[in-house]
Amino acid sequence: MKSILTIVLAMCCFASVSAQTGNYANDLKSAEETIKKNVFKNNFKYLITYSEKTNASFSVSPKTEYRVYFVYDNTNHPVGKFKAYLMNPDKKIVAKYTAVPEDIGQIGVARVQRLKFTTKDIGGKDTQPIKLEASPKATIYIFYKN
Repeated sequence: MKSILTIVLAMCCFASVSAQTGNYANDLKSAEETIKKNVFKNNFKYLITYSEKTNASFSVSPKTEYRVYFVYDNTNHPVGKFKAYLMNPDKKIVAKYTAVPEDIGQIGVARVQRLKFTTKDIGGKDTQPIKLEASPKATIYIFYKN
């Protein structure tokens, strides 16, 4: 009788832990749906998605508002280190134009960080490249609004 009770308790504990850890692929899909729902509601347009990357880049235009979302697997609780910076050989300019996103929450095991910025004049140029760095690997969503 004790062994049956032990097995039932063990199965309940395993089921409880399994339900809490979630499935990253499903949680990523839920996070993507939530992100898109919110940004589209605020009149942002979709630019690009990078799946499971540590590095990415995109070009920014003047007088444009951007939202960059980093979504990563938080199953083992890694410390997310994400940043975006202007690609320029001048280290002072890179330091001045480097941004770190804010942590905005978690859906299941999918942790989400968001970077918000608006460009004004970008040195008299039509576009400027932005470098994105992600650790651990993240799915990166980029949206913009003129």
